[in-house]
Amino acid sequence: MKRLDTIKKALYLYFVPFLMLYASSLNASGYDDDVLEIFSKMLPRFVLMSNQKNLLKERLEICILNDKIDEKTALILMSKIDTNYPNGIKNYKIRLVEGDYANVNVCRNSQLIFMFDSTDENIAKAIRYSKENHVLSMSYDAKYLENGVGASLFLGRKVVPYININALHKNGVEFDNLLVQISKIYASEEVR
Repeated sequence: MKRLDTIKKALYLYFVPFLMLYASSLNASGYDDDVLEIFSKMLPRFVLMSNQKNLLKERLEICILNDKIDEKTALILMSKIDTNYPNGIKNYKIRLVEGDYANVNVCRNSQLIFMFDSTDENIAKAIRYSKENHVLSMSYDAKYLENGVGASLFLGRKVVPYININALHKNGVEFDNLLVQISKIYASEEVR
């Protein structure tokens, strides 16, 4: 009986902290708050520095796609955009739409689709939608430029726009020359 108590105590001492750490990591975000702040300031500006601005009437609409696990992070990004642009930008109100990849059609009135990390299948679905509807696509992670996302940010010593010219042309999206000049240009392996 004493040996059983010792085993229970050992299990409690070693596994309970592990389980608590594991459980807390499930709610942890893989996204950097400072990077979200940068995106919150840049997303509306990307629309205004593209031919998407020609589609604007009264408001600029940004659609933020995420998986259920990243819904809280998407809401944080939306809050940051609202904080940075409480009165809109350049006489345009900003409307933010949040949705999951299964319901990409919530982006039907958007000029920009922003994508958080997801499966390759979900990213491909969102890219297909942006291409069919001629919408600017951007992603949190620049690795999705390889999949056909139009733009992201290159985070090095400086934050630099990172654009996929081929993907933008396929979507019918063009950036102002100034933005192209200051950007890092993504080139696929076959182009290099």
